[in-house]
Amino acid sequence: MKLSQKTKISTPKLVEVQAWYQHVFGMVVVEEWDHDGDKGVILAFADGHNEALLEIYDTDVVHDFSGLSLQYKVEPLDDFIKTLPDDIEPEDLKDRPWGARYLYLRDPLGIQVIVYEGCW
Repeated sequence: MKLSQKTKISTPKLVEVQAWYQHVFGMVVVEEWDHDGDKGVILAFADGHNEALLEIYDTDVVHDFSGLSLQYKVEPLDDFIKTLPDDIEPEDLKDRPWGARYLYLRDPLGIQVIVYEGCW
């Protein structure tokens, strides 16, 4: 059995959010649709592994994402930090008590995006 995960974000800022994830993580479009008011895109990491997909769905409804955190593991974190575009400002970089290092970012919707190394 193979498992994967797809996270869906519904937002009126589809284009802006899609551009941010492609800009920061180099994600690529694996599926895109715009048919009779049903519009969205599915992004994946460019390495071809589609175990974690991000769907961004166009809607007029504004959601409160204040409690949502998307977390991506990377090894080593310092190499990822070197690839960050100049216009992306991290909120913080912390060594966590359980042995992980966390880099905190915010996407255009205010979703906390954590890129970390160590542990799970």
